[in-house]
Amino acid sequence: MTTTVLNEKVEIFKKSIEDIVAVLNNMEEAALYVKPSESEWSAMQIVSHIIEAVEFWAADLEALLVVPGAKWGRNHEHVRRLAAVDEKVVSRINKEEAITELQNLVPKVEAVLVKVTEEDLIKTAPSYNPKFDGKPLSFLVDHLIVKHVTGHYGQIVRHLEKIQ
Repeated sequence: MTTTVLNEKVEIFKKSIEDIVAVLNNMEEAALYVKPSESEWSAMQIVSHIIEAVEFWAADLEALLVVPGAKWGRNHEHVRRLAAVDEKVVSRINKEEAITELQNLVPKVEAVLVKVTEEDLIKTAPSYNPKFDGKPLSFLVDHLIVKHVTGHYGQIVRHLEKIQ
């Protein structure tokens, strides 16, 4: 990956955030808290998850730039991940707050990615999640930040189609 590729990743990330914000702006706030089924998250739970996850992964990426090779990551049982989608927690987030927090992710991610060099992207490190163990930092950028948000945008759209 080169700086051009990282810039493209930032643009894809930014576009996904803008798309999510547009969906939120076009929905009645009450609909954002409706779960399509007992086993699925509401749109606001998805948004809360995105905010928490991107902040987590951006912080881990930045820490790995300072301490290369350090153990990084988490599994699906991580307490902050679980708290972010707790219905009581999510019920206290309003649409405007969520939109602001989503938009604030863009400069946070940009600030971290500007520090990443081509050499950094091929560095590997052990992970607390065995599925991610030994993955290069490019995996963290591509899958856990950029594609993660893009995927959840699609999930939000599908979710809202189910409840309308």
